[in-house]
Amino acid sequence: MSAELERRLREEFARAAGHAPRPAADLRTRIEAGHRRRRRRGSVLSAAATVAVLSAVAAVMVPPGERVVAARPSPTFAPATPASPRAHPVPPPVEKVWPGVVRTVPEKLPSGQPMRPERYLDDRSLLVRTEDGDRIHALWAYDVRKRTARRLVDVRSPRGTVVSAPFVAVGEGLLAWWTLRRHAGVRVVEIWTAPVTGGTQRQVATLKNAPQGIDLEIAGGRLVWSPWGREGVYRMPLTGGRAEQVAGSAGHTLLAWPWAARPRPGNRPTKEVVFGGLVDLRTGERSRASVAGGVCAVTWCVHGRTASRRDGGGRRELPGPTMMSVPALDRFVVVSHERTSEVLYDLATGKSGALGPTVYSPVLDYRTPGLLVYARDGEQIVVDLKAIR
Repeated sequence: MSAELERRLREEFARAAGHAPRPAADLRTRIEAGHRRRRRRGSVLSAAATVAVLSAVAAVMVPPGERVVAARPSPTFAPATPASPRAHPVPPPVEKVWPGVVRTVPEKLPSGQPMRPERYLDDRSLLVRTEDGDRIHALWAYDVRKRTARRLVDVRSPRGTVVSAPFVAVGEGLLAWWTLRRHAGVRVVEIWTAPVTGGTQRQVATLKNAPQGIDLEIAGGRLVWSPWGREGVYRMPLTGGRAEQVAGSAGHTLLAWPWAARPRPGNRPTKEVVFGGLVDLRTGERSRASVAGGVCAVTWCVHGRTASRRDGGGRRELPGPTMMSVPALDRFVVVSHERTSEVLYDLATGKSGALGPTVYSPVLDYRTPGLLVYARDGEQIVVDLKAIR
């Protein structure tokens, strides 16, 4: 191994350590509890949390020209050690709690290509992707009733592309995503759009200040994003043009437009509440969470086995620790129930539904566009979170 390669590896490992999620303080307890459940019901305990950490390291620990894995991990936090929890009853299946929001789809398109659901385009069409390694190969509209698929975009990535966006943004009649490639020793992010009804992709931006990727949204007739590993919120017209930093966003990360927050996930351990500082980028209004620790969305904060609103009110005791942190759609978390498998918990109503035996622990990322997707019995279970009232 050359001295230059050794130096590069040391630097990349150091950067990876700053972005990888911190393991929860009760991780050993969770593993032991999972082992007991496994012995009782003969299911498989997932190593999803470990995969998230390894993905974060693999994403940056690559010499020039090598493959990069795209996934900025959704962070966990170190919750306070809980007191002995009271026994929580096992909730009914998610299908019974929220009728009509759960659908079962195959793992592959009729053509045999593995597909990954992204979001609903309408009440019966799912936007799904097929992939070529870590790059988007094509985007499709999948009819959940007829179980047929229509190709929307035959995605063309530039030469040297190592990874594509983990989520596709939708809005203003457009699909938007990004690619990451290495050019002249520099990592370059390019943003692309295509009609949501299908058609040819169009390059609208080239970014050189986001060497790891971005969180991208379409909002207010503009492309809006935050660069991974850095702070600030940026925007530009949908047709392209000059990118500008949104006033008041310095030191903040895009949470869900128009909200940005700080400190961002992935920072070094801190006593501050993750996303505890909130700013409305339209009005400039700022607030700070009045909770002892944990992580917050716009309204709700989660800390270990408890949740509350940002002002400290509405406290709820959860039936187990949350596996991921920032509540999706500002209300949903996946909880590892002490008496069964994972459950979907709605912070807004206090309702919960059991997900049943799964191949792996479902990952609910706050950046996902309203879907919880997980594998069960050789198929994919799709929960439409936006349809839950």
